[in-house]
Amino acid sequence: MDIAVIPMKIDIIDDFLTDYYANIFVKTFGDSKFPWFFVDDLNHVQRRGNYYFNHSVIREYEVKSQHWLSIFEPLVNRIGVSFRDVYKLKVNLYTRTQFRVHHFSHTDYDPNVGLRTCLYYVNTNNGFTVFDGKRKIRSKKNRAIIFDGSTKHHSTTPTDSNWRCSINIEYKL
Repeated sequence: MDIAVIPMKIDIIDDFLTDYYANIFVKTFGDSKFPWFFVDDLNHVQRRGNYYFNHSVIREYEVKSQHWLSIFEPLVNRIGVSFRDVYKLKVNLYTRTQFRVHHFSHTDYDPNVGLRTCLYYVNTNNGFTVFDGKRKIRSKKNRAIIFDGSTKHHSTTPTDSNWRCSINIEYKL
């Protein structure tokens, strides 16, 4: 019996927002005043180099960072949902490493829970997101990828820029 492998659909959308909003994200998250929180065990795995910084804005439909919520309105509107449909919204920051670090693969949620993931890249660098252990999507400023977050994927660190920033939004279909 032959088993068909159906490739995962990943929508890649460049110029996702206007330059005005894309530049606001770069300025905001590249500013030393933005409050980042250190996470020493990316994907719950403690290993040297397996860390990052993040800022959770919404978690399990509950707003955790009211002060910063409004900056994400253009992004949420562009996806076509309202904030009440957002299960999780967080900003990720990976710092430059001398050699590229591949983080452990993970899923954002279980299959068939009625969610979708949008990953928005804030700045251009040579880091990427890896799907199925082989398909790579390069970090490019103002690019969004929309995919089924129950599929295994992982991030990498940049080696050509001091930082790599992305916004992860999980939302109800």
